[in-house]
Amino acid sequence: MAYRPVLCAGGCVIDRVGETVDAKERLYTSNIGTMRTSLGGVARNVAENLARLGIDVGLISLVGDDLEGRRIVEESSRAGIDMSAVTPAAGATTASYTAIFSGEGELVIGLADMAIFDRIAPDAITAGIAAFPSTGFVFADANLPPAALQAVAQAKGPRPLACVPVSVQKLAKLVPILAAVDILFLNLYEARALLGSEDKAEDLAARLAASPVPRGLLTLGSQGAVAWETGKVTSIAALPSRPTNVNGAGDALAGATLARLAAGDDFLTAARRAMAAAALTVESPQTVRSDLTMQVVLARYSNSHPTETIAS
Repeated sequence: MAYRPVLCAGGCVIDRVGETVDAKERLYTSNIGTMRTSLGGVARNVAENLARLGIDVGLISLVGDDLEGRRIVEESSRAGIDMSAVTPAAGATTASYTAIFSGEGELVIGLADMAIFDRIAPDAITAGIAAFPSTGFVFADANLPPAALQAVAQAKGPRPLACVPVSVQKLAKLVPILAAVDILFLNLYEARALLGSEDKAEDLAARLAASPVPRGLLTLGSQGAVAWETGKVTSIAALPSRPTNVNGAGDALAGATLARLAAGDDFLTAARRAMAAAALTVESPQTVRSDLTMQVVLARYSNSHPTETIAS
């Protein structure tokens, strides 16, 4: 089967996670601990999930002209992402997110250095989408500056556009282009911020179903998600899992939903099957599982839905 391609635009990030050895951190002095680094960024993570699921996928972003930028390009390319539109920006530092946790697992401080994304030019977005097949999907995250997001909305043409806010703070950048968004992925906190309401998820989804965005997923972690489409709200259960690391679950869900849409599923079927990718991801220490494949995802889904026939 020939899957429809996906073009992603947004963040490429180096994630650094540190943890103190002692249960309680000691402020204003050195702490003995551990530090690990990995590749991140919502758009990059979604792109890697798509590539591992067998989808032709490209990425538009910026990295610094530094070791971290070269690492992102090289490792992402090996994972199967077309990185030809990810260029090094002279004099800029590759985006990074550093999180320091206490020995008890509590976040002590997080530091996001994302200034490089303000350099992503609307012309680069327009050119990248223009060169992309009109039969494909476009995905964008709100790491893009407002002008670049406007360029996505204007250049997408007939291609369905899926978006992720990234955070409550960055959500506002998506608001001006919501009328152009075909699929929206957001969590409970982002939905409440968007709608200015503390309502429960089902009520929020009902309001989103009446919004300009025709379909989307309001994710609820281990409780699954609430989907809306053509004015109808549907609860989608999470698949059973034994979590070890919840980072990346939302990116896996978004990527796998797009992958199943690219394979020809309708939206609700795609979202239900994508829950298997989220379950597999939370069971891995990796933000994006390196052994993720479409066959593995569908097998995990079939274990919970043995009577359903799936055409891969």
